[in-house]
Amino acid sequence: MGSMSHAAFGVEMSDWERSAYIVEPIDRAEKDAKFMFKNTCLAFALGGALAAGPCWPHAKLQSSTPADNGRLAQAPKTLTLNFSEAAQLARLVLVGEGKEISLPIDKSAKASQSITLPLPGLVPGKYTVHWTAVAADDGHITRGSFAFTIAG
Repeated sequence: MGSMSHAAFGVEMSDWERSAYIVEPIDRAEKDAKFMFKNTCLAFALGGALAAGPCWPHAKLQSSTPADNGRLAQAPKTLTLNFSEAAQLARLVLVGEGKEISLPIDKSAKASQSITLPLPGLVPGKYTVHWTAVAADDGHITRGSFAFTIAG
């Protein structure tokens, strides 16, 4: 390896040391192309995320009967869940006075936006419904709960 005098500092540098100070000229067109490529990739990624945004809340519960926080004069005979898209119930638990009340669901039933189930005779008190649904179109699972009260 040869050495070279660095006139400004009065030091000798090897070829390897000199290579650290060599800056190759940057082709402006290449720099612009890289910048455009990065921005195009970013735009596609953000565009895809925004387009997928409306799909995130799969099988969202839109309403129920009894309604969330509903106060009923008498016990309902059925429970209806209305979803934003066709779904199947995977799990449904009714809790009243700290006890789980069994509500059998037909897991082989065809997916639907509206699902109605019969309720057993309920006594006055506060009830909470915990549900898990599977969206028919993409299999995404959503969960939620709502409560209602039967006045006594």
